[in-house]
Amino acid sequence: MLYYDLYDKAGNYASIEDMFRDLASDELFVQEFREVIDYLKDGCAAPEKEDNSVYKEWNPLRLHGVYSKAQIQAALGLSTIERKSSSREGVERLKDIKLEAMYVDIIKKREEGSMTAYKDYAQNREFFHWETQNRVREGSREAEAYRNGENNMLLFVRQQVEHPDYGCRMGFTYLGQVTMKSMEGSKPMQIVWHLTTPMSEATYAFASQYKAIG
Repeated sequence: MLYYDLYDKAGNYASIEDMFRDLASDELFVQEFREVIDYLKDGCAAPEKEDNSVYKEWNPLRLHGVYSKAQIQAALGLSTIERKSSSREGVERLKDIKLEAMYVDIIKKREEGSMTAYKDYAQNREFFHWETQNRVREGSREAEAYRNGENNMLLFVRQQVEHPDYGCRMGFTYLGQVTMKSMEGSKPMQIVWHLTTPMSEATYAFASQYKAIG
């Protein structure tokens, strides 16, 4: 995760050990890095909890913590030091361990020419309404995978891509593992996910405010 905080692409080092040896050789960097860590710890207001997913034995993400997409991809093994994930979609899968991550923007900026307005929002603190990608239809392989619970679904949500006041890219709140309550429709399909652990009031405040802009 730290590697992708510092670098934008894979392959700068042969291993994480090599990266830390290189960074540790710069005493000024180490000193400033320690000061930044202390500052960030003091300012952290996220009500973080222990991960509730089947991956909690090795997953470094904390439930209700806020992370960049690059940090999430590194934490879950979707990116490695040799290969950065190229995914730009709202779902990402790691078939070997039956993991599927869902990245959701509550307030969406509609792409030019798009007629699809995905309705993704929190119904309450325990249930989240989500729409699949537009190509997913009733009876398709993807639909059946959702229906049969073939993958372990992890949900990440953020208010929108860019912060409305500061213009910086916003992070995703990790809402943990979810299970399907209901599914209907086609192209896209509407799924209601049940959160194993209810989201915080702060997350619900923005996650319940669906709208599309642009």
